[in-house]
Amino acid sequence: MSGTVKSKRGYGHPHHLFKLPAMMTDAVAHKDLAEEKSETTQSPAVHEECGNALTRYIVKTCEKLRENPVYKILFSVQSSHIIMALAVVLVTVLVFPGDSMISSRQTERIKLNRLVKIVHLATFSTHFGIHIWMTFISGVCLYYKLSRHAFGDVQKILFPKYYSTSSLLNAITLVQYSKICVANNIWDRHTFLQLYVLSICFLMELGIRLYVVPPMLRLISAKTAIEKSAGIGKEVGRQDLGPLVNCPHYMTIHRSFRKVHMILGVCNIITMMCNVFHLVHIAT
Repeated sequence: MSGTVKSKRGYGHPHHLFKLPAMMTDAVAHKDLAEEKSETTQSPAVHEECGNALTRYIVKTCEKLRENPVYKILFSVQSSHIIMALAVVLVTVLVFPGDSMISSRQTERIKLNRLVKIVHLATFSTHFGIHIWMTFISGVCLYYKLSRHAFGDVQKILFPKYYSTSSLLNAITLVQYSKICVANNIWDRHTFLQLYVLSICFLMELGIRLYVVPPMLRLISAKTAIEKSAGIGKEVGRQDLGPLVNCPHYMTIHRSFRKVHMILGVCNIITMMCNVFHLVHIAT
């Protein structure tokens, strides 16, 4: 009895949500074939041959590029681990400088001091401003002004750029602050504490960009596709799952999305606290 009810409603299996009627698929297929036939009959044979030659050239170029070892390293799953390892090495070098590095930089104290301070202040203020804007202004305003699906599409564009920019600005801030400490030969407890805080903020934001944002985007896409098939997701400023509450496949994706979103929120609060801590240090 229960199996019959699920099959009628179409939420017992995720594929039911994406299945289109046979008449609709046939109509779309005949329409595409008719359009393709009209385009081929209207276009000259010379243009068709040039287009095919260009397509074959692009395909061969892409295949050669994919066979390149550099491409495999940069665009494989292991590239995230490589970038994270390099970031850890950078943080280790900056937080624990050697005696030779300190002595060699003491002669550059007067020349580097002003420029380094300007770059340090500019990158930190830009990073802190982006943080405040995304957390308290952009996210809140868009959530209460756009439909839930439109808001998700915007977040899919902003999330990668936000965390990439934040990681880059934080790395520059860390490097410049380390140069200030070396040039001024200031190595006390407060200096090391600031370096630790900036390092935590940098590694956390880079880790979010490499390991949390990609699954977050995939979950948003999966949720949006299922919700559009069920005819929901157009509400503004709220969330109404409707009949998808009875779909186990969707609820599994929804719970995973909530967990990843909670991780992003906690990490965002921690990085904001790190920025406030460094801001107080600069102000004093």
